[in-house]
Amino acid sequence: MEEVRSERRGAALWLTINREERRNALNEAVLDALREGVESAKIEDGIRAVVITGAGKVFCAGGDLKPDASGDPFRIDPAELDNPVVLFFQAVSRCAVPVIARVNGHALAGGFGVVCACDFAIMADHAKLGAPEARIGLFPMMILPWLLRVVPRRKLLELCVTGEPIGAAEALEHGIVNHVVPLDALDAKVDALIASIVKSSPTGIRTGRRALAMMDMLPLDQSFEYAQRVLPHMARTEDAREGFRAFNEKRAPVWPGR
Repeated sequence: MEEVRSERRGAALWLTINREERRNALNEAVLDALREGVESAKIEDGIRAVVITGAGKVFCAGGDLKPDASGDPFRIDPAELDNPVVLFFQAVSRCAVPVIARVNGHALAGGFGVVCACDFAIMADHAKLGAPEARIGLFPMMILPWLLRVVPRRKLLELCVTGEPIGAAEALEHGIVNHVVPLDALDAKVDALIASIVKSSPTGIRTGRRALAMMDMLPLDQSFEYAQRVLPHMARTEDAREGFRAFNEKRAPVWPGR
């Protein structure tokens, strides 16, 4: 059985964690398959978004902690510096297209990290997010860089220290997710977001996502300097030229993707 199902649906590549009996817990095989799936998403193939979700009723319960877990992400080889969690998160950051978390159920520990690593998160209204690692003597170390970028600091510390989860409404209130809908409306909301993405320039989105990630690490003055260097390059792309033509001709653009 495939631990991650990969399926093309229209303009999106869907990656479904398929370990329902383990509450879609993460192990090395799952993380490697998710990374490979994200890396395979090419604009040239007509893919405009990647959707990550879980099979059954749970999005992802975090790292597989059971004694017989195969390839758990906490097993470290001192000769290998790149943890599979880190490699997956880096792949999401470098992905050519937006990555959407379809949060069909609880997302805890590493699963919460996956949600925060994605560009967008659409959450079922019954689901919960949480970082319960302190309850077993750990701390959400590997996912903390993403949590720090998405969750307000005081709320983040509360989640990490108490281990108490939050519901979908509170996650939306804190801006941790983009939308909260009933479970039976989840796919329609994901499809609507993908349809909106498809209307925009793939080159503009790809360049913009990279610029946003870079500016997130730069002081304000350096961010402005970076913006002034990137914008002229964007203006020379085929997508930009097509966008201007379509605007002047009062028609929908046909994006070359270059």
